[in-house]
Amino acid sequence: MQKITPGEKRKWIGISGHNIPSFEIFISPDWRGTEGTYYANQPSFRSGNYVEGVRLDFKNGSVLKIEAKKGKNFVVKQLAMDTGASRIGEFSLTDKRFSRINRFMANTLYDENYGGRHGNCHLAVGDSYSDTYNGNPAELTKEIKRKLGFNDSSLHWDLVNTEKKTVTAYLKSGKSVLIYENGMFKF
Repeated sequence: MQKITPGEKRKWIGISGHNIPSFEIFISPDWRGTEGTYYANQPSFRSGNYVEGVRLDFKNGSVLKIEAKKGKNFVVKQLAMDTGASRIGEFSLTDKRFSRINRFMANTLYDENYGGRHGNCHLAVGDSYSDTYNGNPAELTKEIKRKLGFNDSSLHWDLVNTEKKTVTAYLKSGKSVLIYENGMFKF
């Protein structure tokens, strides 16, 4: 189970122009609220390195344990790049009904938008996106970003999971709402 905390003054973004095609809805959450295990069941190529089966255990917002079926040493080095490299910078969901990408290509630009049988989510370790701030991103100083839990890093690495999953939102009112199931948004 993975816990992601959206954080204060955030908004979800879709089709932002960051990458085309873009079938994802994403947010840069408050990194301090990340708990649990995230598993990237899809491989990744980065800087000429191949990694597979990456499992990250988060505690108090930072990665405490790293496992990988292949390329573990490279993953460890990437997440040690700077303080923010071992923290979450982005969380994304892709609805299988909208994505026309139906096979994995081991190229993050496409793979992070993979629709597939169960849709996908991806988690990026490292830098966050200021445009998920619910206000004018130009107003975000380093101090405001720090207070709001936007992560800062030289790294931004998307790790993709295409397994069957459900995502539940826990509202401040105490109510829980199922928002994603069987690869599709429920609203």
